[in-house]
Amino acid sequence: MIDPLMQASERAGHALGMEALPAVLAAQRADDAALALFQAMDAGLARSPGHLLLTVLVYHREFGESQRAYSSRPLEYPVGGRKTLGQAPRMRHVLASGEPFIGRSRQDIVDNYADHATLLAMGCGSIVNMPVRWGGEVLGTVNLLHAQGRYAEADLPRIAGWAQLSAPAFLATLQRR
Repeated sequence: MIDPLMQASERAGHALGMEALPAVLAAQRADDAALALFQAMDAGLARSPGHLLLTVLVYHREFGESQRAYSSRPLEYPVGGRKTLGQAPRMRHVLASGEPFIGRSRQDIVDNYADHATLLAMGCGSIVNMPVRWGGEVLGTVNLLHAQGRYAEADLPRIAGWAQLSAPAFLATLQRR
């Protein structure tokens, strides 16, 4: 029997590859390849599934905290911001499990994120936290936020594809520390 999720992932991967490969290759040749990779991912995910906010958090395991390495809205969410995993129980779960989280409602954001008032004021009512892995290690997360009810399981293969293509940028960012 053919697994429908696997088929969907393969179709998404093929389509993503055709779109993403030129952007990733160009980004890898940029002077600041990590930033260029994050920007390419931002542009690709803005097209589909869309977002009002995209942030990238790298995980500093030795300190038990994550740090913002990229933000599509740096005025509200500047690069460099840090939070301990105690401040972010949902993030702690995603990093520990290596599994994505989809929050579909404003209440999911209120229940899981300390900065919910800022997010709600920006019109964010749904979220995806996508872990990025390198081997067996979770390097951090790509976080997309949009209007309520915007994200579903069908979006995960595309988000995961872009997130994993950005893994070298996560590694470079962690090495700069």
